[in-house]
Amino acid sequence: MKIIITESQYRQYKTLLEQSVYDEEEEYSNDDYGNERYGVKVKEFETEIAGMPLKLTYSHTNQISENEFEYYCVITFYGDEFFGVYVIDKRGYLTDVDFPSVISEVDEDVRLQNVLKEMGSKYYYEFEHWLDSEVIPQIQD
Repeated sequence: MKIIITESQYRQYKTLLEQSVYDEEEEYSNDDYGNERYGVKVKEFETEIAGMPLKLTYSHTNQISENEFEYYCVITFYGDEFFGVYVIDKRGYLTDVDFPSVISEVDEDVRLQNVLKEMGSKYYYEFEHWLDSEVIPQIQD
């Protein structure tokens, strides 16, 4: 299976790997503030969309300009896994979402945002609202 990611995603992934240190004897706490894994603060969020569970695991943030920040996440939904980003401006407003599937075939362009829109645009807007109202405020704290 081949996975296609953007160059910026690759750089962020490479940075995470370089910063990773795993100690099997170390215990990790699972509290509301996230888990400290591999030197990276991880936060998990769950909701339901169209009666199906959606789980978002936040890993890190990248400032892409003076006014924009990328938040890298892995999302599991509808039997698929999506690795991507959502982008917010300096005021905390969502400006872009891009979550390509990591388990789809190479010639397929499966993206979470398209899956949600195909199920009904209200589900995509429900997802955006969930990011705006629950995920973004907690990650920015």
